[in-house]
Amino acid sequence: MTKWIPSWHSVPINFHQGIGTLHNTVQRSTHVNNLNGSKIRLRFNNRYSTDEMHIEHVSAATRNRITGKLSAPVDVLLNGNRKIVLAPDADPYSDETALAVTADDDIVVTLYFSEETVIRSVCLTYAKETWQPFHYTGSDDDPDNLVLISEAKAAPGLGSDQNPNAFAAGISEIAVLCEDDTKLIAVFGDSITHMSYYADPLTLALYKRFPGKCAVINGGISGNQISRDHMNVPIPGGGARFGSAGRDRIEKDLYDGLCPDIVFILEGANDTSASMIAGEPSPTAAEIYEALCSAVSTAKKHGSTVYVSTVTPTGYFNMPWKAPSEEIRTEYNRLIREGGSWDDMIDLDMIMRDPDDPGRIQEGMHLGDYLHPGPLGGKKMAEAIFNKWFK
Repeated sequence: MTKWIPSWHSVPINFHQGIGTLHNTVQRSTHVNNLNGSKIRLRFNNRYSTDEMHIEHVSAATRNRITGKLSAPVDVLLNGNRKIVLAPDADPYSDETALAVTADDDIVVTLYFSEETVIRSVCLTYAKETWQPFHYTGSDDDPDNLVLISEAKAAPGLGSDQNPNAFAAGISEIAVLCEDDTKLIAVFGDSITHMSYYADPLTLALYKRFPGKCAVINGGISGNQISRDHMNVPIPGGGARFGSAGRDRIEKDLYDGLCPDIVFILEGANDTSASMIAGEPSPTAAEIYEALCSAVSTAKKHGSTVYVSTVTPTGYFNMPWKAPSEEIRTEYNRLIREGGSWDDMIDLDMIMRDPDDPGRIQEGMHLGDYLHPGPLGGKKMAEAIFNKWFK
């Protein structure tokens, strides 16, 4: 028996405006793969757009991580057509594509945008350890004359993000037809998950421990709240990029065309502070906890094993919202520690906080904002998760 398992899957972000224009542009992304199979399919992405997206052609190849050998590219078609035309707000799967893939192969996907294309929805990577996209001026039919484009030039609208990132337009998933004993693991949450500083090292550790037997996908959205939809805030796009409430979006973002065997949820940090920052009433700890339980219920309805975590410390102490936010976070974590319908819990708050100052994340473990774990903090979180459930 076989089934389709995503080797890579990312949630398309709705910027609610154009963030860049691709024209005579090649997008080439490389994705770390841990699956074995003879066929792949892509999921295209034109979500949140009111215009058609035209992609002149799409191809896929493998690059062996041991030998560095790149396979001959194969065309990826949609309804038998080489030119891909995506209707507004569409995200169809491609036709099945014959491509032999092993757990030692990365998957390389190339899209050529020949026509002027305004992009409003993309997938983002920050840590860039498990996938990395690049953009070039020129045609893929003339690879020797491609000129690398900076992310800032390709998508100027991403410049408002204080954390450097890279994007992929037009696609949101690569799936491999695998044996059905292969497990799919999903991490779900806000920016702490989306930025992948813990998700990527966890993924690489799992692939080393279980070659060919599992895949990890990321269901994070930066700025997301689990209990509320995004607020209308005075930023470009009005805050739509933060997404709908996690308790609601988990159905679409993790269970539309796929079904994870294991789901790890780490979310609630924005619920404790975002409303205060925007000058609006905040949800209570009980309301955030109820939303977490709702997301867990959705995942378990689909048969997933569900793990959750307490929320790690958030923000500087001199921020005016810090004290009331900390009260909500502390109470929310207490409720999580008391238990719920999930299968198990890990206390990342205890692991990441300063033992002499429990409301503050340890020095050297964040990106300088006392909120987002950086490479060292992410590695520490990944090791804790791996050692608890997968070692």
